[in-house]
Amino acid sequence: MASSYDFFTSGDHEAAKALVGNALTAEGFTVTTNPDGSYHAVRGSTAATVLWGGLAGKKLHMSFDAQFFVDDKGQLVVRLVRDLGVSALKGGAIGASKTAAAFEATSHAVGSALTNAGALVSSVAN
Repeated sequence: MASSYDFFTSGDHEAAKALVGNALTAEGFTVTTNPDGSYHAVRGSTAATVLWGGLAGKKLHMSFDAQFFVDDKGQLVVRLVRDLGVSALKGGAIGASKTAAAFEATSHAVGSALTNAGALVSSVAN
């Protein structure tokens, strides 16, 4: 499974960033903007995850980051990233598996939002 996805976009960079934020919110994440302009997306409960581990269900705590940069062609690149170690520490093998599945679904949602808006040029799993 991928630990990050790069989405190469065309068009207005701020509009693409807004699409990414909206897609993350639609997937149930609370999105905050970091000082460098990247997004930090969180859902679930840390307390429930510590208490129940991978059995926390929809309260399983997970977080992803969306980083933004411009490539040599002037395209905005959106890099959706997950931390591979944190989910295993908090939720064990079950938590790691559920986080991986949620990351794949979230990546698909971001890609679909960009595609539906006509902004996605290409994407790469890393």
